Amino acid sequence: MQRLLLIITIFLVIISGCAKQELKDITPLTKSIADKPVSVDEIVNIISFSENEIANWKLLSPVKIYDKKTIFDYIDGAAEIYFAYDFVRVATAEYKKGDVSILIDAYELLSSNSAFGIYSLNRYQDANYVNIGNEGILTGVALDFWKDKYYCKVYCLDSSETYQQDVILFGNKIASKIKGCGEEPPIIKRLSPNGLIPKSAKYFTRKLGLDNIHFVADENVFNLDGETKGIVAEYNINGNRYLSFIIEYPSAQKAELAFQSYIKYLSEKSKAINLSKLQPDKAKLFESDAKFYFVQINEQSLSGFWDVESLDIAKSILGG
Repeated sequence: MQRLLLIITIFLVIISGCAKQELKDITPLTKSIADKPVSVDEIVNIISFSENEIANWKLLSPVKIYDKKTIFDYIDGAAEIYFAYDFVRVATAEYKKGDVSILIDAYELLSSNSAFGIYSLNRYQDANYVNIGNEGILTGVALDFWKDKYYCKVYCLDSSETYQQDVILFGNKIASKIKGCGEEPPIIKRLSPNGLIPKSAKYFTRKLGLDNIHFVADENVFNLDGETKGIVAEYNINGNRYLSFIIEYPSAQKAELAFQSYIKYLSEKSKAINLSKLQPDKAKLFESDAKFYFVQINEQSLSGFWDVESLDIAKSILGG
């Protein structure tokens, strides 16, 4: 039980991140090309099972639904991060067999990109990945996975791995009821494969999402607003680890404004490094506290890296 509580505590700390950020920065967009939210009946059905369907586990009480107005009643202190990924609602249920409970949360987001994004915050290279939904992570008797516009969590309140197969069974049953599939955000395909650490890519569209991946600044220096699409991934080249990022903007003008904003921020806190191969108006390299930071603009996107440990490594990454 202590192990499970530790897992859940760590998870809540990770996703809560900058929970005190004002919600005005993470209000869902009023315009979206995403599908309309599913009906309440559909989201309830996804996590509703009879005893015969699910190895004699019995639904303890009717499935509960929490929406944008009531979500804080359910996970107060850790709800803001879901708004950063276009939260719609969550359905939650408790199943019981004897004295043991299994809890299920099915979060509906506005799009499959958002579902992948909230799930991706928990990805790491050596996680126990399982083929449930599009992808899942199994840690003891706790499972989280994503499929279509859903991010789902299944966890047993008894830490004994005796119940791991039951958790997996619930996960597969839930995934089978989700009609769509969804794909990883297309921006992931833009990451260079050279040195990319598998399963390290994390997706965001707003500042709070980025803050939970890599904290850059108190200010919104990248002008992230929900219409932006960003990816951060970890790289390892010859034993040197660093983070690389790409951010796409809806227009070249917005990309240029973000580029100038980030350059201004770096210029105030770092020393610019002049490299003859870089176009001064398109790419900048900076040094701060013996680490190197790079950003460049290309039409409607910014890309770069953080936390490179030497100038030689930075030059190598930049191609010479």
